[in-house]
Amino acid sequence: MKGLETLLNPPEHMNEDERIEQAEQFYQDLSLLQHRQATAVDPDALSAEFCEECGNAIPDARRKAIPGVELCVACKQAEEQEKRMYR
Repeated sequence: MKGLETLLNPPEHMNEDERIEQAEQFYQDLSLLQHRQATAVDPDALSAEFCEECGNAIPDARRKAIPGVELCVACKQAEEQEKRMYR
C-alpha cells in the first residue's frame, strides 16, 4: 500500500505539518475503505419479498434496485433515524 509506505518513510523534504496532513488523509482513506468493505452487498443476493420488521410487501423496484434488501422504505428510514439518534 503506497500510502502506508510513504507514511512510514516520509520524504525528507516534508515538514511536520505536511506529515500530519498526510497521516490524516491516509487514515481517512483507510476508514472509508473499511466502511465500503463492511457495507458491501453481493449483487446476486436475494431480496426479501416482505419486510422483516413490519411484514409489509417490499416493492419489486426496491428489491431490484437494492440486492439483498430486507426492510421496506419506512422501516429502513426508521432504522437509520434511530442510529443517528444514538451516535
